[in-house]
Amino acid sequence: MKRILLSYFAFISFFVHSQTITPSVFNSGGNTHTVNINSQPTIYTDNIGEVFVETISNSGTVVTQGFIQPNPLIINNTSVEIVVGHVTCLDKADGFIKVEIQNLPPNAQVVYSWTPNALCLNSDCDRIDSLSAGNYSVDVIISYTLSGNPKQMFFPNAVTINDSQEPCKIKAYTGVTPNGNNPNFTIDNIENFPKNTVMIFNRWGVELFKIQGYNNRDKVWPDNKSVIEGTYFYIIDLGDGSKLIKGWLEVLN
Repeated sequence: MKRILLSYFAFISFFVHSQTITPSVFNSGGNTHTVNINSQPTIYTDNIGEVFVETISNSGTVVTQGFIQPNPLIINNTSVEIVVGHVTCLDKADGFIKVEIQNLPPNAQVVYSWTPNALCLNSDCDRIDSLSAGNYSVDVIISYTLSGNPKQMFFPNAVTINDSQEPCKIKAYTGVTPNGNNPNFTIDNIENFPKNTVMIFNRWGVELFKIQGYNNRDKVWPDNKSVIEGTYFYIIDLGDGSKLIKGWLEVLN
C-alpha cells in the first residue's frame, strides 16, 4: 500500500509540474543577424543545424522546430554545400571555406553573411581564403520572387577549420625561368620563417645574391637580361638556429 501511495504522489507531482513547463525553442543556439538585402536592413534569426522548418502555435505559445542536418542543406530543391580546406601544416593560414549553391530560383539574389564580419564586408563572397584554424560561420540568404510574392530562404552554416599537428616543411623548387612563367625562386612555407636569409651562388661558389626575409615575391635576378642559363646553388638559413638547407636550381631562359 505504501508503494502504491508513493507512486500515486509521484504521478500527481509530475502532472502538476508538467503544467508549469514553458515551451522553448528546440535546438536553439542561433543568433539574430542584420544583413542588407536590396539596400534594406533585414533582421533574421538562425538556428544550429537545419534552418527553421516548422512553427507550431498553441494558446499563444510558439515553438520552433529545428533538427541537425548534414551538409548540404536543401530547401525547395535549392541546396547549399560548404567545402572546407583545412590548414595544411601547423599554425599556417592556408585554410579556405567555399559555398556552392545548386538550383537557384530564377533571378535570385544571394547574400553571404560571414562571421567574423571582416572576412567579407560587402556580403558578396562565396569563398574566403588564407584562413587560420578556428570557428567560422556563413549564413546564406537567398531572395527571390514566386508568383509575384517575395520569398527568402536561409541557410545557416557553422564551419570549423582544423589545425594540423605537422610542422611546416621547407620545399625549394629547382626550376626558375626569369623571362617566363616561373621568374622567382619558389620556396614553400618560407613565409613562416621571417628571419630567413637566402643566398644564391654560381657553380664556382661565388655569391651572387643574398636576400634577407625572402618571401617568394623577391626577384633573385632583378635584371633578367643578365641571366645566364645553367645550374646554380642555394643556401637557406631559416634564422631559427636550425641546420642550413642547401641545394641546386636550374635557370632557363
